[in-house]
Amino acid sequence: MLLHYASLSWLHFVLAFILVGALAAESFILRLPIDSRTARVLLRADMFYGVSSVLLILAGISRVLWGEKGWAYYQAQPFFWAKMATFAVIGILSIAPTRAFMRWVKAYNADAAFAPPEAEVKKVRRLVTIEVHLIALLLLFATLMARGIGQS
Repeated sequence: MLLHYASLSWLHFVLAFILVGALAAESFILRLPIDSRTARVLLRADMFYGVSSVLLILAGISRVLWGEKGWAYYQAQPFFWAKMATFAVIGILSIAPTRAFMRWVKAYNADAAFAPPEAEVKKVRRLVTIEVHLIALLLLFATLMARGIGQS
């Protein structure tokens, strides 16, 4: 059983690192001039980000249902709910950058001379930066949750 719990934990961590890596890549790439190739790379990084987030949710649900601590632990843990709310906010914030990346690639396919407006690039960069900062907050909540802090 111990190997089962460790495997669920490992999978959750690997997917979280992939998600953070993809988000960091987006943040870095958004500092470059956005051309056709850059827009496609952003969209590819965003695909990794999206797929890893869905798989991370599934791995997290698996840990809650079949992990060592079980649902009773998590439902009573306020930092679990803070972590879930933060993850939901990050997910909502990620919609606008994804849509922008898709729009940019489509525009480049239609017109090779297309250039996204600088104001839009700055807005997308700001949203991705906010997501990165919220990941740090999420990690704080995860740490507090794992230690049982805040539990009655």
